[in-house]
Amino acid sequence: MHLGLHNIHISDALSVWRRNLKVYLRLWKTELIAPVIEPVFTFFAFGFGVGALIGSNVSGMSYLSFVGAGVLAFTVLMRTVFEMTYGAYFRMVYQSTYDAILATPVNAESLAAGEIFWAISKGVIDSLFILPLIVIFGSAESFYTILAIIPLILGCLYLGGFALGVTAHIFDIDNFNIFFALFFSTIFLCGAWFPVDILPFWLQIIAYLLPTTAVIDLTRACLSGNFYARHLYELIYLLVVSFLAFEWALRSIRRRMVV
Repeated sequence: MHLGLHNIHISDALSVWRRNLKVYLRLWKTELIAPVIEPVFTFFAFGFGVGALIGSNVSGMSYLSFVGAGVLAFTVLMRTVFEMTYGAYFRMVYQSTYDAILATPVNAESLAAGEIFWAISKGVIDSLFILPLIVIFGSAESFYTILAIIPLILGCLYLGGFALGVTAHIFDIDNFNIFFALFFSTIFLCGAWFPVDILPFWLQIIAYLLPTTAVIDLTRACLSGNFYARHLYELIYLLVVSFLAFEWALRSIRRRMVV
């Protein structure tokens, strides 16, 4: 079976990436409002508000430390999903940016790869602004904190590819409501705000099958410095599902854009 990955031309994908970067640099002031402001209010609401009710020991750490990984991962992943859903849909349908790009020698796979690379880059940029807040609020307790970028990159690759694949199958923007209803329904099971092991057993199975659970758990391990054998399996799982989501996105964009 021929993989869409083989059709990617890195130079073309980077050209798409640079196009998105130039747009971002023109709008950077408004683009940074959400990743800077939202985590602050989330920390106050969950870290201090809910934390005062819960107590000081959640999975062997304070709730403020526990929820830090959830705030970081949730904010970064959500930004990636929005970029590859509404952002990609506007470029594809309303602005005809994809049509313009495909009128050049850039092929569909390189276009999709460039879009996903940009979503990952945006996630990294956001994480670099949020991580200092994590440290300031006292949620990071380890010298490994900076390594949290690694699972976040894999999470952005997985969700960026998955979201772009979904977008390629959307023909009415209102249908995103269905996607986001399902997305939000599942992401709250992934251990961002409470430990997965307090859920009923059948819900735990569902939660651990969701790749976002692995992203959040690995991020929390980096922030706390507590690594276990399961983290290696989670890393392998993330690599596999990220590749599958990436490949699906490439194929889906080709089917949508190339007649």
